[in-house]
Amino acid sequence: MNINILETGKLPDTLEKKYGNYTSIFSNLFKQLVIVHEIKTYDVTRFPIPTNPREADLWLITGSSCGVYDDLAWISDLRNFIKKIVAQKVPLLGICFGHQILAEAMGGKVEKSPKGWGVGVHEYKRLSGTRLSERLGHFYTGYAMHQDQVIIAPTDSISVYGSQFCPHSILAYGDKNKPNAISLQSHPEFSGGLLRDLITRRTGVTIPQSVGEKGLLSLKNPPDNLKVFKSLLQAIDIL
Repeated sequence: MNINILETGKLPDTLEKKYGNYTSIFSNLFKQLVIVHEIKTYDVTRFPIPTNPREADLWLITGSSCGVYDDLAWISDLRNFIKKIVAQKVPLLGICFGHQILAEAMGGKVEKSPKGWGVGVHEYKRLSGTRLSERLGHFYTGYAMHQDQVIIAPTDSISVYGSQFCPHSILAYGDKNKPNAISLQSHPEFSGGLLRDLITRRTGVTIPQSVGEKGLLSLKNPPDNLKVFKSLLQAIDIL
């Protein structure tokens, strides 16, 4: 299987040395699911966006420190390429920033939430009955690390899960039981150690002290990362 990663950001250098880059982290997830794969990574922040959606069996858009509303040429180019991928019904998976830019490209609205930062282990409840939600059940837990979020979902999307803090945590596009694109606000690729280090690094700097401390305490609860990632891939017929 040819998997193309559209890398829209990087981890801080010290954490990348400790935990690996996005390509290696996602590759490990695919290996855990025993998916034979070949990964090609595009750093879309520095190099031209691909032009042919059909060069991959699956496209994956990573997280980023940028906002989808930032006035950057690569973000505009990425939006246009997303539209081509969706139009040609090539499987697409968006994570965090990838979740947000997919929603915005398809007509949704993303902004910094007035609720502030969401960090740590969060629980999300089922909003729609789909093949995906049948697998995941009434709720799932995931690693959150975001302030931006989808405020208004695209009209042609299905909001499958959400919470009071994050109303659209999983969005699906196309047939509700066989979507060709799906996206997730939380981070199934993160380990507990990586998220702990990110929260610690940002608490008292960009994340309020009380929010960071609460997020760190929540890490004692294991998330459903692998189950969620597997269910997303099954939903778009990758597994």
